[in-house]
Amino acid sequence: MRRIITMLCLVLCLAAASAGPASAHTGVRSSDPAAGEVLPGPPAQVALTFRQPVTARKNAVRVFDDHMRRVDLGGHPDDRPDPVVRTALPGGLHPGTYTVAWQVTSADGHPVAGTFRFSLHRTSRVVGAVPPLGGSGSAWASRLLGVSRAAGYAGLALGPGVLLVVLWLWPAGLRDRGTRGLVWAGLGLLAAGTLAVLAVHAVWADGRPLSDAWSGSGAHQHAALADHAYAVRFYALLALGAATVLATLAAGTSGRRARAAALVATAAAVVLWSTWPVTGHSVDGRYAFLALAADFAHLAAMTVWLGGLALAAAVLARPGAVTAPASVLPRFSRLAFAGVTVLVVTGTFQAWREVGTADALFGTRFGRLLLLKSAGVAVVVALGGAARRWLRRHTTVPAPTPFAATPAGGSGATVTLVAPAPPVLPDTARVRTLRRGLVAELLVGALVLSVTAAMVVTNPPA
Repeated sequence: MRRIITMLCLVLCLAAASAGPASAHTGVRSSDPAAGEVLPGPPAQVALTFRQPVTARKNAVRVFDDHMRRVDLGGHPDDRPDPVVRTALPGGLHPGTYTVAWQVTSADGHPVAGTFRFSLHRTSRVVGAVPPLGGSGSAWASRLLGVSRAAGYAGLALGPGVLLVVLWLWPAGLRDRGTRGLVWAGLGLLAAGTLAVLAVHAVWADGRPLSDAWSGSGAHQHAALADHAYAVRFYALLALGAATVLATLAAGTSGRRARAAALVATAAAVVLWSTWPVTGHSVDGRYAFLALAADFAHLAAMTVWLGGLALAAAVLARPGAVTAPASVLPRFSRLAFAGVTVLVVTGTFQAWREVGTADALFGTRFGRLLLLKSAGVAVVVALGGAARRWLRRHTTVPAPTPFAATPAGGSGATVTLVAPAPPVLPDTARVRTLRRGLVAELLVGALVLSVTAAMVVTNPPA
């Protein structure tokens, strides 16, 4: 328990100790005119050079005068990634300060935006604020995307997470109606979340109104990559559904069908997990290969950990459960410990990569969300440690049961053997105490998933 909490603290310590800025998303390397520059004559265009190729739409770069009236002539959209984005300016611009607002799509399919100012002949007072690129519809697209991703994370835990824990630790568990209900509810939630993300991802990345999601037009290269990932995710979901049916038919047996179901489910889960990193922050920025691997391991550990936790709270620790849960819960406790260790190590690396400095950790929305997520994980780990100690203290092993056996061949005297008895949980009243703790742990885990979904649609500091 002390080792886990120590590693959780490393998430904050390493992020704060890093001296250099992170580059999880691309940013502007230079601009012409430069930010804050006072020009002696009117420029013909505004050009922005990014650290990496980006995709720009028609209104990717907009220029406003000091009363927030748009003055640019528009750029030439090109769906091919390019590190330079331009917009033309008319002749006869009056002296004063101009505001440049830009929004492009980075290599990970996420929008990156910013503003800067330059002046012509002299500076002037700027009145008003830059209008958002997509209006309120773009904000709603961002909210819907966050909710959809949260539903996807919850579906991961309830679907593949519960299924894998059952197949690995408790193959007979699929004979239980509650277990099957969790798995199918999770797979359905994951499918619904993926459909919703697929509908709004492109318009969110471009900053377009939410109404454009129903037209199906305007997809660019980065959105196409996400579309392919979501298509693969649906095929993996179909394979998981088939594995669930096969495992249900073979529940409680040790034959070839049970092993095949476990193999198909594990392979489908691996494919499913691999579709998340390629549509997230990990695909862009420094150490991309390590970030993709860390994101994959982080997601897999989260899926199995929270899936097993949901199974324990809903099925294993329900009143009246005795023999099977008492043998499964200690094994899941060890699996959960390994999962938390993976979460802490990979989360520490991602925090260092995407936040980078103490100022960014405490001074940006992404950093504050990371602090909230770390606090939630610490609470869940503390509750999990309490549940583990409860199991050690209250699980009992009955006395071995003697039985008579005849030697092979039917000859000789009868031999008395002793069969080890399976462990059992205590009475119903005490099991309710364990279940309340598991439910509390699961609720905090749901909060952590919600914060994670908000982080996905928030640009890391760069």
